Amino acid sequence: MAATDLLLFTAHCDDAELWAGGTITRLARNGGRVCVAIANHDPTRRREAELSARILGYEVTFHEGSAGSLAWAQDVLESTAPDVLMTHPVADPHFEHARLGATIIEALTKSLHRKAYPRRWYAYDTYYSTTSEGFSLLIDISDEFETKASALRCHKSQQPDELVAMARSMNSLNGQRIRASYAEAFQPFPLLGRWPRLRDLP
Repeated sequence: MAATDLLLFTAHCDDAELWAGGTITRLARNGGRVCVAIANHDPTRRREAELSARILGYEVTFHEGSAGSLAWAQDVLESTAPDVLMTHPVADPHFEHARLGATIIEALTKSLHRKAYPRRWYAYDTYYSTTSEGFSLLIDISDEFETKASALRCHKSQQPDELVAMARSMNSLNGQRIRASYAEAFQPFPLLGRWPRLRDLP
């Protein structure tokens, strides 16, 4: 079992970059192991994700084969044993984001190792914080934003200029809350009555 500093479950191949690209970059540059598990993909989007992964410094795995999403999530959790986990909020306005978020909560709830890992778990931001009541963790990514933007531009099938503009706008707004140029926002969520302890990553 290989320990992982940060595991991210995402619905799509550009989600890790959009919601957490700066945080991934910062952690990977400091020697942390980051893994991204992607639920939905096609050959084109897989290639884009693999290019982006090289820029940000994460390991990427894809949901493949006949296993259902819950079994896949459980396998990824066990094989990575993450210290920190991130995924989509169950109230996300995108139905595939919300569906995956609910699946990950179920996988965490059923995990026989849930008291060992992950030790902290967070949901990503949503589009312009449309479902947020105030995030508890803001990560300054001012030094990492341009790397994040470069990774987003790898996703050429997804209107990358619009992705970068969206990220710049959202991360700038979050940055203002901590007097930084850019920041990414994350929200802890309850798991069987448990809340993760809050601190900066990792």
